[in-house]
Amino acid sequence: MLGTSSQLATGNWQLDTDTTFLQLHNTYIIAPTNIGFFLIHQQLAHERILYERYSATAHGKKMAAQKSLFPLTLELAAADSVLLQELLPDLNILGYLVEPFGNHTFVIQGTPADILQGNEKNSIELLIEQFKHFSSDIKFSKREKLVRCLAKHQSIKGGHPLTQKEMTMLTEELFACNTPNVTPAGNPTYIEFKEDYLERMFGR
Repeated sequence: MLGTSSQLATGNWQLDTDTTFLQLHNTYIIAPTNIGFFLIHQQLAHERILYERYSATAHGKKMAAQKSLFPLTLELAAADSVLLQELLPDLNILGYLVEPFGNHTFVIQGTPADILQGNEKNSIELLIEQFKHFSSDIKFSKREKLVRCLAKHQSIKGGHPLTQKEMTMLTEELFACNTPNVTPAGNPTYIEFKEDYLERMFGR
């Protein structure tokens, strides 16, 4: 979250984060500004936030992990086992503590702090599946593919209800990003509606 300020401003707009935000279809956030409003896609916005966070971690300080109270055993198909083995060094930097246990089996000792307890195995299995979809894209390094997969996988999905505090935090963190307006894949994270444009739409 951005300090203690109740306002965000850039260009000629100002967002008052003390204002009540609205969530539409549990997918979009309507955030009023002094000159109109933003329609923010919560999943795509969160994907951008996580991408920049994971990207900074991947090229800097190692992310903190939460140790599992009861380490879990994960058994994979042979091909997935080879892939996970290759990803382990980068996954470790990003907060996954996974150790080979032989015979295509791994022990999950810990995961990033934002992974819900009890969801560790499913998280890694889904991550492997997503990574395989990126595997043919030669313009990205292995670490970049992994960061993009993690951001997409961990982002808040559409249909998930958010509290006022969560919507405020998401909006603040989005506009603190280096590139807040698009996802890593280039999809828009929000659309801005200005008051003068709305007036023209209604013939005023």
